[in-house]
Amino acid sequence: MSVLSFRCVAAAACVALGVAILKAAAGPAEVAQIKPRQDKFRDIGGALKAINDELKKGRIDWDNTVVPNAQTIKDRSAYLLNWFPKGSGPEAGVKTYALPSIWQKNEDFVKLGKAAQDEAAKLNQVALSKNGNALKTEVDAMGKACKACHDSYRSGDYEKEDED
Repeated sequence: MSVLSFRCVAAAACVALGVAILKAAAGPAEVAQIKPRQDKFRDIGGALKAINDELKKGRIDWDNTVVPNAQTIKDRSAYLLNWFPKGSGPEAGVKTYALPSIWQKNEDFVKLGKAAQDEAAKLNQVALSKNGNALKTEVDAMGKACKACHDSYRSGDYEKEDED
């Protein structure tokens, strides 16, 4: 093998190794997104549950429960479409309920995410207005927006583990 051929092979090997290292280095950032994403979704779910529980009581505590929880839902949901970078799904090797369809059908996922964001903003406005009838309607709408996304983009394993 000539010196020039050897150098070309060595250069190609270095480039391939560099690309592999860059791909491996990108992985931890995506993996690091999963736990905070799950925590933020738990915040949203817990806040919606707290509001729903308030509705069931019959006497609504607007200032201590409904308004702050509606604000939490609005604040967290504003960023939800940023919580799913490529590589943060099952391929990350970390337990996640995010299905690959999030990235395969991203336009639909984004559409559903924006609908959830819109409902969260409406829920916050209703909470600030302190209108009980409107609150019930909007809590139902928010729940449907969450469910629409979960039905297509969250693993059914979540429900099985959540029951334990």
